[in-house]
Amino acid sequence: MNKHARVVCALTVAIAAAFTLPACSSNPAKAGSGALPELPAKAIHLDDRWSVSVGDGAEKEAVNLEPAVQAPAVYAASRDGVIKSIGRATGTVRWKVKLDAGITGGVAVSSDALAVGTDQAELQLLSTRNGKLIWKAPLGAALLSVPRMTANEVVVQTHDGRIQVFERATGKPRWKFDTPVPPLSLRGNASPVLSGDKLFAVSGQGDLYQLDLGNGLPVWQTRVTTSRGRGEIERLMDIDGDLVLDSNGTLYTAGYQSQLTATDTQQVRRRWQINVSTSQSVAYDAAHVYAVDADGTMAAINKITGALDWKQDALKGRKLLTPVIWRGLVVVGDSEGWLHLFSPIDGSPRGRERAAHDALMSVIVDAPQLLTLTVKGKLRAWDMRP
Repeated sequence: MNKHARVVCALTVAIAAAFTLPACSSNPAKAGSGALPELPAKAIHLDDRWSVSVGDGAEKEAVNLEPAVQAPAVYAASRDGVIKSIGRATGTVRWKVKLDAGITGGVAVSSDALAVGTDQAELQLLSTRNGKLIWKAPLGAALLSVPRMTANEVVVQTHDGRIQVFERATGKPRWKFDTPVPPLSLRGNASPVLSGDKLFAVSGQGDLYQLDLGNGLPVWQTRVTTSRGRGEIERLMDIDGDLVLDSNGTLYTAGYQSQLTATDTQQVRRRWQINVSTSQSVAYDAAHVYAVDADGTMAAINKITGALDWKQDALKGRKLLTPVIWRGLVVVGDSEGWLHLFSPIDGSPRGRERAAHDALMSVIVDAPQLLTLTVKGKLRAWDMRP
């Protein structure tokens, strides 16, 4: 193990320890660091529609395997190499495969194929019809994020900062682009964003790039985050949350011990920036961008001005996941298995549901339902109780 890898591993352990929470309690008001807020008299409750076990989950490793939806199925993976195709409406398992390697990144799905990264530093493309391997390609480094797919390409950014594009039909490498990696970083990296013939990606040092998807040539580069610390550990910063691009061409990046930045990708200028420390991505609606801080605080930032419109610190002390917008509410999961529902207008609590008795790994929207995946591999579909 080289020096950089040792530093990353040590930091991963230290940061994980910092996020360690008290044991789960049957009373949600007593779990975590502080009492949770009282719910309104007409609180929203959820009913689970179906649940499926997907392998061994994360196997206590620092991986974040996100399910993907492509009608009529949900595709979910586990660290031990299991991939399942599950009917969205019923939870019926359509097919199951067990790869000859563990899975560290994914799942991405588009049309008739799905893509995952393995612990053998390979990218694998499988058929959505039956899970059969279409091709595999060496990556040279671990893929810890979700690949991106178009009709003609599969795009990945590996842990060593390298962006790689493969022909979707054959797996043939098309081009590579190296981004700098800082000497200290978290174990993870953000997934790039594709928009037409444009590819947006960020380096571990906080540089945002627009590349030409066809040939990999850089169009422009700009800085989106800076370190706020004095010591070596305090200066550690990394952008692990996926990049988010809205319909107006504004791209949102958020990093650990750094900032949440809104960048106008058409004029290549910073619209606004606010201090946030997070390893998660952000969500947005017509009015706000929603972010969770590493300390468990959730904030709503005005999309136009970058002003802080409201802050909700009732979940402080819990490790929160990336928030999602679902049925006009802001929903966030935590490491004790709870789903929290808040008003997007003022951050007031609207509902709460125990989704699992182990930590949630991913929460995604599959309209009209909500999907949760736990670190132990339990995939559940939720709907609002009438």
